[in-house]
Amino acid sequence: MIGSPVRSSFWDLNEIDEGLPLGEQIDCLKEDLAQITFPGAIVLDLGWYPSFDPRGMFKVMVVQNSDWDKPLFLANAKDVSSLREQISLSILSFCQ
Repeated sequence: MIGSPVRSSFWDLNEIDEGLPLGEQIDCLKEDLAQITFPGAIVLDLGWYPSFDPRGMFKVMVVQNSDWDKPLFLANAKDVSSLREQISLSILSFCQ
């Protein structure tokens, strides 16, 4: 994977202010927050489910070859700190 291109389809996580409670940022909590494509047709997808619902949570998913029914990695996170941890774990899941 070294030297292979990594492409961000979109990245809206910057809209979320870690210093504010998520409940005060409902307009930023949407299903399509970030998507990154890695070599090998691997996609890291991040979103908030259900969109704009303060009771929701972040979902981190890694899929290969657009097989959304059989993710390589799937995890939830309730806050930004946990989200960071799950993003790291998701990348480790296919980089080893």
